[in-house]
Amino acid sequence: MTEAKQQKRKLNKASFKKHLLAWAIAVPSLILFTFFIWGPLLQNIVYSFAVTNHFDIVSFNGFENYVGVFADPRFAHALENTLLYVFYSLIIGFLIPIILALLISEVVRVKSIFKVGFYIPNIVPAIAVILTWKIMMDANDYGFFNIVLAKLGLPTSEWISNDQLSIPLIIMTLTWKSAGATMLIYLATVQSIDHSLYEAARVKGLSVWKRLRYITLPALFSNIKLLLIIQIISVFQIFYEPMIFMGQTNDTANTLGLLIYKLIYTTQNTGQAAALGVITMFILLGFTYVYLYFDRKTTLSSSKTKPYVSYDMIVERMEKQEHKLSHQIAVKIKQGVHEIGLSIIWLVKHLGIVWLMRTISKGFNLLFGYTKKVGLWIFRPKTEGILTYSDYKKPGRRIGYYVMFTILVIGMLAVIFPFFWLFITSFKQSNELLQLPAQYKFFPTSFDFSKYAIVIEKTQIMRNVYNSLFISLGAAVCAVLFNGLLAYVISVLKPKGSKFIFYLILGSMLIPPAVALVPLYKNITGIYTFISSITGMSLRQVQSTFITLIPFWFIAGASPFNFLLFKTHFDRLPKDLFEVAEIEGASKIQTFFKIIVPLSTPVMMVVAIFSVTGAWNDFLLPYIMINNQDYWTVMIKLFKVNAEMYAYNITLDQFLALLLFTMVPPVIIFFIFQKRITSNALNTGIK
Repeated sequence: MTEAKQQKRKLNKASFKKHLLAWAIAVPSLILFTFFIWGPLLQNIVYSFAVTNHFDIVSFNGFENYVGVFADPRFAHALENTLLYVFYSLIIGFLIPIILALLISEVVRVKSIFKVGFYIPNIVPAIAVILTWKIMMDANDYGFFNIVLAKLGLPTSEWISNDQLSIPLIIMTLTWKSAGATMLIYLATVQSIDHSLYEAARVKGLSVWKRLRYITLPALFSNIKLLLIIQIISVFQIFYEPMIFMGQTNDTANTLGLLIYKLIYTTQNTGQAAALGVITMFILLGFTYVYLYFDRKTTLSSSKTKPYVSYDMIVERMEKQEHKLSHQIAVKIKQGVHEIGLSIIWLVKHLGIVWLMRTISKGFNLLFGYTKKVGLWIFRPKTEGILTYSDYKKPGRRIGYYVMFTILVIGMLAVIFPFFWLFITSFKQSNELLQLPAQYKFFPTSFDFSKYAIVIEKTQIMRNVYNSLFISLGAAVCAVLFNGLLAYVISVLKPKGSKFIFYLILGSMLIPPAVALVPLYKNITGIYTFISSITGMSLRQVQSTFITLIPFWFIAGASPFNFLLFKTHFDRLPKDLFEVAEIEGASKIQTFFKIIVPLSTPVMMVVAIFSVTGAWNDFLLPYIMINNQDYWTVMIKLFKVNAEMYAYNITLDQFLALLLFTMVPPVIIFFIFQKRITSNALNTGIK
């Protein structure tokens, strides 16, 4: 064997060892992803071809489960409802985050207040949000919205009880909750645009509309496409929102996710539930394919043209636009409007009221003359964005800014109001709540905080708080450790096959967890069975101890979203640090704990915070898995108390106090770490 071949063999052996050690670090994380995400998706396909006895496979029956799903009249109605949710979410909720991001990006002062104000609903438990809005939209005369309508002399509404209004109202609620988080992602992109483009456009005299059209919107386009498919996928996961709003037994409110749940727990036909999960998965893959197809076409189209990196290229784009028929039609319409305006001016002039108009104009000029100095002082910090300080020297643009600012203030007040209403109303007595519009008073007669102590004692919810904290803290540790290690391997070590795993993780984000609900239940039950076998305890005994909560720690360790947060951060770290560590003889795991971890404290804290609030707010899987009420989480207890209020001997006003109490922990965590949370959301790397 020649020396060159020996050297090549040594290099190959060293490379193989390096890749093997890298994958060894990722093994625990890959096991979790396989156990909780990839495995259940494949297992669900197997279940869909099986005859089942609840969660056990008895035999296989080919496509009978699929035939049963298509023959079930509930399927067509659930699919129609789900598509309606998607439709209304695109009409109601898709543009709002974009508009908010554009408006907030132009705010001169107190920008952080708007970011925090619009983001707050995102960290409040979804169950608590739904129940709050459900109570406000009560169809009776003492429902808050009906009281407002009656006070205004307008007819009252059935709100969520009206089948025509139920889906738009649920989407409105979800938009209220989630628009702030999406807004931050768009805002990150807007703030990352090269400000020299705006400056060049400003110097050349381009209007505000053209700056927005040719600079800002093209930069947002890739985000808009990505978040469009993400929104469609998330809306397909709607499950407990219609169940809580419309009632668990109401089949007219079914969505695909809710129907999967009912097939498992109402008819106990897990085979058909799995088949419906597979059908849902293929529908989502169809949406994803359409997205990728058009994304590829637009990418190829944009690759043949020059990117927007200079003012001259933007001008070239504008000149091409001017030759299009649609642009020429728009110009003719504009000319027609201008001629109509000239005719109106001529008519006004000959009617003899020019003097009045000139007097009003002088008054405005005088007013702006006095306020110009103060008004311009407000805009001095505005040095970047679509408009800057020099733009606001024109009075019209200052007026436009004040209008925009007013819209944002009104929008933020609308976002914050349900929390304020809940806080105020939770202090009312039952007789104050059930008042007709004529006797209704917004504020209670007294603020008795003892009500909170009473409802906490009646529901024994502190036990559930400890359970949720136990899950949340364990989930935070697992989320940081396992997602961080896997991201380190994929981003820094990059062994062979890492790209495949990366795309596999990205792909798993496209499938809702409810699709694989049946095998996921089976897998978690398998954990309990394994613990039972090694401890000598029966399965019922295992599920009657705190051990029943432990699997929810590890679910957080297989989070594609947290993995992406870590990977985005690790991709930005200086690579020479890792090379120095390797030269100094540090092992791969030492490099992670001694170099990566100290440099990644901010993102680790954010992942931990997201994991804590996510585990605290989680409902679906704990509700299905935890049978012993001693180990219910806060969200399960809240759902049960709402369904069985009389059994817990609490009144509506006490339930409102309980609702507010469940919101407090995530809100406290948010306000302690809000700078880190919002700044991280502004740097997620989705650009």
